[in-house]
Amino acid sequence: MRVKTFILASSAAAALALSAGAAAAEPNGWYGAIDAGWHSADVETNATIDSFEVEDDWAGFARLGYRFDQNWRVELEGGMRKGELGDVTSSTTAQGICNTVPAIGACNAPDGDIESVSLMVNTIFDFGSADSALRPFIGIGAGVNRVDTRFAGTLATLRTRGMTADDASTELAAQALAGFAMAFGDRGHLDLTYRYLVSNMAFDVASSPPASTAAYGGRYTDHSVTLGLRYAFGA
Repeated sequence: MRVKTFILASSAAAALALSAGAAAAEPNGWYGAIDAGWHSADVETNATIDSFEVEDDWAGFARLGYRFDQNWRVELEGGMRKGELGDVTSSTTAQGICNTVPAIGACNAPDGDIESVSLMVNTIFDFGSADSALRPFIGIGAGVNRVDTRFAGTLATLRTRGMTADDASTELAAQALAGFAMAFGDRGHLDLTYRYLVSNMAFDVASSPPASTAAYGGRYTDHSVTLGLRYAFGA
């Protein structure tokens, strides 16, 4: 269903672009934008329990940018990526962490979520003529990514041992982005954007009995596709 949503959104943007014709050049200067769509995250750790699956969910972004000329612009981007925790697997067992209730029977996914809040500075290059209605763009970004990890479950190989986490870390992050911008009027754009973000992450996992705490380090990677509205404030 989510893949179909992406395809429909992309098709709609392309269809509107074909019917829009030529557009007036966007003015240089400040602009603002908001984006919404879906994302798919992946978490890999360096511990025995090494893979935390994150269900596909919604993502939202707010951007404040400045256009220097008709090709180059820079923007500050804040993003949020929601994500419900799925299977937690291990390199030595079928599933590293199971659900808490019931503590016997099938080993289902534990209750919890892994969510990301990012703050990035993007440099973007717009291809084509300033008067084109449809322009592709590419960009790179750098900043920070805060990953919140929360779950409660039981160890797969010992269902009476609880495993919980409620921790967050903020690490340096990098991203690549690409997409198409469709102009409407001389100030508005509809942006179809793909983002690939990567950052390190860390969180503590508490277990009992016996009571102990283990530090997990790993990597957070994310793919997102959004549709956004951008408006230029320049003169």
